[in-house]
Amino acid sequence: MADTQAVPPEERDRWLARLEEAAERLSRGEPIALEAPPMGGGGGRYERGLIARLPAIAEWVNELEVPARRRAGWVCGILFGAMRRDLARFGEHSEGLIALSDEAELEEYLYGNAGCVGAYWAAELGATSGRFAALDLQSLDRAGIRLGHALQRVNVLRDLAGDLRRGRCYLPEDQVTACGLELRDLYSTAVAPRLRPLVERHIATALQDLAEGMEFFHVLPRRWIRSRAAAALPAVLARRTLDRIAAQPERLLDPQGTVKVPRSEVKRILARLLVTPPSDRALQRMVVGHSP
Repeated sequence: MADTQAVPPEERDRWLARLEEAAERLSRGEPIALEAPPMGGGGGRYERGLIARLPAIAEWVNELEVPARRRAGWVCGILFGAMRRDLARFGEHSEGLIALSDEAELEEYLYGNAGCVGAYWAAELGATSGRFAALDLQSLDRAGIRLGHALQRVNVLRDLAGDLRRGRCYLPEDQVTACGLELRDLYSTAVAPRLRPLVERHIATALQDLAEGMEFFHVLPRRWIRSRAAAALPAVLARRTLDRIAAQPERLLDPQGTVKVPRSEVKRILARLLVTPPSDRALQRMVVGHSP
């Protein structure tokens, strides 16, 4: 909703505010009702279809047990709040280029867009499986948050050129200026060598978060094949993406040079995770590059 072209820019925050209010009701265990916002002519087919189904989504959420509604409301409230902060900070077409100010703002962004989802799945698994002790749940929560942060930090790097063309920079401004660069310099691929130390630092941080997130899989039983695969696939893809970025960091500033794992490779990884599920040690090698 924050970035969709299907809903007019002036309507997005109003509808996000409605979704945030609905999430607040859910967090209290209350049922909700949603309307689909009026749509313009933009947006993709699937995006438009999802927005049109908001009333049906609300009906489905209302079928959840009250504790599950509360958990869903908690995480959705954080997500919608993060989207609204993005809209307030960047707008639809901001004048010039706007960046996050420092690492603290980046960490807030990472949690609001992905870390909270890891925490949500940890809570959901703990509530629905009935097999985790309090210590296990704490490990799941920490690991889920670190995984989410790693995945979103990869997105920040991978989408850098595209975000710049939309007037947004999720690399903190103080870190960019520490490289001897101004924000507007990032429009030129010629500054890639000067930006490289910062990119490498974010790659290292993402790898560390991935490593800490591996505790998520150590807690999940190996027989939970689908749950492990659902969490492992984005983690493995994040590692493959980081490897590609590390090999050609100059592509991050090139709007035509999107760093992406080929679909054929994605299919092979998914087949590996489902058909011959890896052990914790094998999965550790796939994501981190070495066994614990």
